[in-house]
Amino acid sequence: MFSRIVKYIVLLLVLVAIGIWFAENPGHVSIEWQGLIVDVPIILALIATLIVIGICALIYRGWLFMRRSPKAFGSYRKEQRTHKGYDALTKGMVAVAAGDTQEARKHARKADSLLEDPSLTMLLSAQAAQLEGDDKAATRFFDEMSQTKGMEFLGLRGLLNQAIARGDNEEALKLAKQMYRLKPKTEWLSRNLFELQLEKAQWAEAENTLAGLIKNKQVDGDKGIRQKAVLMVERAKQAEAEGQIEAAIKLLGQALKLDSALIPAAQELARLLAQTNKVRKAISVIEEMWMRNPHPALYDLYQDLQGEPDALKRVRLAEKLAGKYRQHVESRVIIARAALEAQLWGEARDELETLLIEAPSARVYALMAELVETENGDLSGAREWLRKATEAPSNPAWVCDSCGDVSAQWSAVCPKCQGFDTQKWQTPPQASVAQIEYQTEANKPVVV
Repeated sequence: MFSRIVKYIVLLLVLVAIGIWFAENPGHVSIEWQGLIVDVPIILALIATLIVIGICALIYRGWLFMRRSPKAFGSYRKEQRTHKGYDALTKGMVAVAAGDTQEARKHARKADSLLEDPSLTMLLSAQAAQLEGDDKAATRFFDEMSQTKGMEFLGLRGLLNQAIARGDNEEALKLAKQMYRLKPKTEWLSRNLFELQLEKAQWAEAENTLAGLIKNKQVDGDKGIRQKAVLMVERAKQAEAEGQIEAAIKLLGQALKLDSALIPAAQELARLLAQTNKVRKAISVIEEMWMRNPHPALYDLYQDLQGEPDALKRVRLAEKLAGKYRQHVESRVIIARAALEAQLWGEARDELETLLIEAPSARVYALMAELVETENGDLSGAREWLRKATEAPSNPAWVCDSCGDVSAQWSAVCPKCQGFDTQKWQTPPQASVAQIEYQTEANKPVVV
């Protein structure tokens, strides 16, 4: 503000100085044209010149205004149409959010007629069509968007949601892969693609998607490594089914490097090593896993690989394996089982009595029933133990953390809720879940 005042004062002083100079130095200007002579003071000549320049400037401005008026008027009308178009677009979005089908359709048509860029109205038109239940129209709009530069991802997402809604997971997987190529760092997309790949048993592709989730820190590092190991187990099963045994063994070895306590990986690896005549190595794998995470299936495989028919020697083998983690429940159970087979009643009783105190379960009571019956022929006592077994805590099993489903066999994907890597070897939360089935094999009850 101050600088403007100073500027005006300086300009005024300059004009005053010029006026004083002309007053002190008077003169005349003579103009002769076709015999006419005009003689005027120089100051009047300057004023006349300024007036002529001003008139010319006004005429030029008027000419420019007349020339630009049509274009300016067109721009004004276009601006008004655009404003009304955006207003209709906004109202249409509000109508979609409110679930007002008719209003959404009306504003979509209005926005489409007012806005020259159809990409701005396609989403509203598609959502309005979805709201009205017109899936064909919605699909058409989403398809157009998927082929419009800058809107490909949005259009594909609409098509993906529609495919999932109608249960077309094959199409959904195809669309998710296209979207992933456009925006691989989008977390919800990566997770959806991962789940679709799991459903289609595309284990290798799922592993690549999981690697992206880990890289972008969209999944916990430790959890991601565990899930990668689980995927490798499934890849190994797939490789085995295709006759690629060596590839399967390699994958299982990598899985155990990622998660050294992954029971299914050790079990499958030991089995495949035995198939390729590497029994010693297979036994070593089982013993190493027993030190970390004992499991009854490992013991059964361990005895099968040894191929020992003598019951007393089988007890020694059970003791050798149990010695890797002697205080674990499973170690006591396998010694009790082997001792019962060898009719070593005292050793079996010692282990079972400890288990009844530390970890009572249906299988422990069932083994006590077998002990009472085979040692003393006490059928009444055996029935009492079996009755207790029906009331005892459930036997450990593969239990899904998400839905609570109990399975005898492990799988990467829960067969009930389709949750990935949700099965844990644990006691089911309710005793009613336990299923006790006795199979007659050398008069021995088997708890499942």
